[in-house]
Amino acid sequence: MLVEDDPIWREHLTNYLSREEDLIMVGSAANREDAIHLARLSDANIVLMDLVLTGEGYDGIEAALDIQEIREVKVIMLTGVDEEEAIKHTFAAGAINYVTKTHYEDIPCAIRAAYHNMEYIHPDSAGVIRREFRRLWRDQQGKLLTPSEKEILKRIHLGKKQVMIQTELHTAESTVKKHVNSILKKLGVRSSRDAARKAKRLGMLD
Repeated sequence: MLVEDDPIWREHLTNYLSREEDLIMVGSAANREDAIHLARLSDANIVLMDLVLTGEGYDGIEAALDIQEIREVKVIMLTGVDEEEAIKHTFAAGAINYVTKTHYEDIPCAIRAAYHNMEYIHPDSAGVIRREFRRLWRDQQGKLLTPSEKEILKRIHLGKKQVMIQTELHTAESTVKKHVNSILKKLGVRSSRDAARKAKRLGMLD
């Protein structure tokens, strides 16, 4: 099932997908209301949904969520742009795959992958997914560190010795050592230098 507001793209994609012998197009819709109506009547198990249907926001996501309330379907988001925010919103909403119109030739593969509960991500979009994963992991790790541990880690990264750190933070040697040991354990490293490098690489010192 295809949901695309642009009549030219809707016709183009319909013709393109009709060449695939193992894929059956049960129908197409141009807007949210028609898509919901078609979903009630058809037996589609995969929906190819344009991310932007009205030109205002990512309303294709809302349409996809409406359809998923009616029937169990897998959603592949289709968009004309490869924007980071669009990709993040797409997967946050539960779409299984994401394809840009500039790479429409990937759509058959994305559909087959979705049918088998597999993800299909074009290399151009994979970088965004990796960055978002790293950001989430970094945020999670950052929350594990206490404010005091973060202050000590920043100073370690600047190359400051323990005595200087003690003086700047007005704290005891035993307290600094305790915090450092905690940092090493939380970041899964063996030395203060490795902890500082890892924290910097993950953006935890920004």
